[in-house]
Amino acid sequence: MTGDALDLARVRDLKGRRGHPWIRRALLGLLVVPVVLALSGALGQPTMSSSASGARARLTLDAPSVLRGGLLWRARIAVRARAQIRHPRLVLGPGYVEGMQLNTVEPAPASEASRGRRLVFSYDTLEGGDVLVVYLQLQTDPTTDGRQDATIALDDATRPLARVAHTIMVLP
Repeated sequence: MTGDALDLARVRDLKGRRGHPWIRRALLGLLVVPVVLALSGALGQPTMSSSASGARARLTLDAPSVLRGGLLWRARIAVRARAQIRHPRLVLGPGYVEGMQLNTVEPAPASEASRGRRLVFSYDTLEGGDVLVVYLQLQTDPTTDGRQDATIALDDATRPLARVAHTIMVLP
């Protein structure tokens, strides 16, 4: 019955295998690194605020600059009118729809159109002192990676009033 007996030196005392547990621990530690980086915010989604001012309005964008594929995220756009804007239009860069799912726009625009690869949301007239805050809820497609143009522009019909240049980096 010697074939059924365990070799205690090898199994219990790990003779000849003392380094194996440390190799397993190191490999497990490597799996933990991306989780810790993601939880600390190093791998995406801290929101950054950018703004631009013109003579008739101030435009502010709060949006992340780094995302991961599959992530749900939001952008907040604020327009503070300094003078009347008869035909306010928000022009969204192509990065808001290419490689992204635009789930919700609140408040809904009065009309939507496009200018090439850009979305154009039209809203009702803003008087001096009015504030329009628009929330976008989006999801990054899991297959998207690289830089996305997330620029926001404010126009009065087709006349530019303010523009916030923004780029989102989507990590693989």
